[in-house]
Amino acid sequence: MRAALRTLLCVISLSAFQLPAALAASGEDKVAVIVSASVAIHQLSAADVRELFLGRKQMQAGEFALQPVDNADKQARDLFYSGVAGMSGTRVRAYWARVVFSAQGKPPPELSPSDVSRRVMEQPGTLGYVNAANVPVGARILFTFP
Repeated sequence: MRAALRTLLCVISLSAFQLPAALAASGEDKVAVIVSASVAIHQLSAADVRELFLGRKQMQAGEFALQPVDNADKQARDLFYSGVAGMSGTRVRAYWARVVFSAQGKPPPELSPSDVSRRVMEQPGTLGYVNAANVPVGARILFTFP
């Protein structure tokens, strides 16, 4: 009886470690960088996305200046910054603390996932990131990963 219970616990614990990898492989964790379809831009490189969201670059798309907004969902934000900038959430916060302290910039506003989608659709030029499965109708995908 104890051996069976121990085996069951081992299987459950191993499954828990394999679940995130399975989700990533199935596309559940794909992130899409989006902008309103009315903005005259069709794609961005990974370097452009990184530089825009870290405040190191400004970019015009037709008549609109691209203004990034961060996703307040911790998992989405961590996945985004680790994939685009190779930085953990802690490292991103430290980066922005240093930039703000030295008066060289300020971080993008942080919005809930639904507010990111809403802002992208209502304010052309807003650049956001959402789960690829939740891209709103009328948004243009500029970049996806992984």
